[in-house]
Amino acid sequence: MQAGPFTLLDQPHLASGAAGGVAMSPNPLRWRPLPMPAGDIALDFIEGLRTWVVNGDVAAQTGMAAHLVIANRSMMRRAFVDADGEMLVVAQQGRLAITTELGRLDVAPGEVALIPRGMAWSVALPDGAARAYICENYGAPFRLPELGPIGSNGLASARDFLAPVAAVDDAPGEWELVKKFDGRLWRATLSSSPFDVVACTATSSRTSTTRHASW
Repeated sequence: MQAGPFTLLDQPHLASGAAGGVAMSPNPLRWRPLPMPAGDIALDFIEGLRTWVVNGDVAAQTGMAAHLVIANRSMMRRAFVDADGEMLVVAQQGRLAITTELGRLDVAPGEVALIPRGMAWSVALPDGAARAYICENYGAPFRLPELGPIGSNGLASARDFLAPVAAVDDAPGEWELVKKFDGRLWRATLSSSPFDVVACTATSSRTSTTRHASW
């Protein structure tokens, strides 16, 4: 049985508890990919963020937000820190070359990168343009599933996960730091790169077509 589109039926004597927000219909919904900037408009990863839906409370550290990203310019001498939550980035079109305080990681379409709350990171676009989906998690941090009784690697095989490759940027010059704090963006000037540290990490081999990148 397939129903047609639902329409609102008014019943003034029926009520349910609600915390406000937008009234949603039971009709199937989907997020269409956003068009790339037209003409001479250039957007980096921060400028290309578009919020689709929010839930919970940033100050109470509960809930999440879903964003879409359209970008056609690398973040040049610019870094981003999310103090509100961790970001689960799903590359949809174009590769993302992510530099963090722990090193560098390349994320291809169909792969997932998890950036912890409070970590500085910057995104370059090797393919010139990229789209991505982001789940911004305000609540308890994501964690790998328990391996369980079905095998030592039944639910989380090590070959499906990558770690950043250690790197350091000690080139002189100022950087701009953009911080998301309490739902707003703030900016400050740094006297040097936030990635002028050396991190020691390990990389893992992989054979599957779906991979997850995490820190």
